[in-house]
Amino acid sequence: MVLSTQTTFQKIWLPRRKYPEIKVSNTKKNRSVYGFLNIRDGKEHAFKTEWQNMYITVEILEKLRKIYPNQKMLLIWDKAPWHKGCKVQEFIKEDGRIKTIEFPRAAPEENPQEHVWKNSRSAISHNKYIVDIDKTTDKFVDYLNNIKFKYSFLGIKSAES
Repeated sequence: MVLSTQTTFQKIWLPRRKYPEIKVSNTKKNRSVYGFLNIRDGKEHAFKTEWQNMYITVEILEKLRKIYPNQKMLLIWDKAPWHKGCKVQEFIKEDGRIKTIEFPRAAPEENPQEHVWKNSRSAISHNKYIVDIDKTTDKFVDYLNNIKFKYSFLGIKSAES
């Protein structure tokens, strides 16, 4: 996902007869976050990056492999081009213990990670004026890595569900 200094609004509650004062950013700065939800235990593994491409995806998969050094992994992800790049496919093939499934187009509600993004944006970045994209992204990643997400997917429930 991409976190931006561009102001986003989800809900705004105001006292009666008060005019809203909304600060917005004139510049747009972005940071990317790679996230992997372990649907068995609800643990999220999130990583901040400058952007997303197949080379960075391989770097992130290497970090994920260090967290789960011997386990087989099933990555269920969307059709983002950086997931399909030749370097990513080479890494997956060489690893030999990673399988992938792609979600259908335009079906974010089926993707557990999209629910994690939505929850985290509500907690950290929605309705906020982001002055420092790096501090906000660090806070976002820290939130992701320190909360358990309850989720049920394909009959598998997280330990917290």
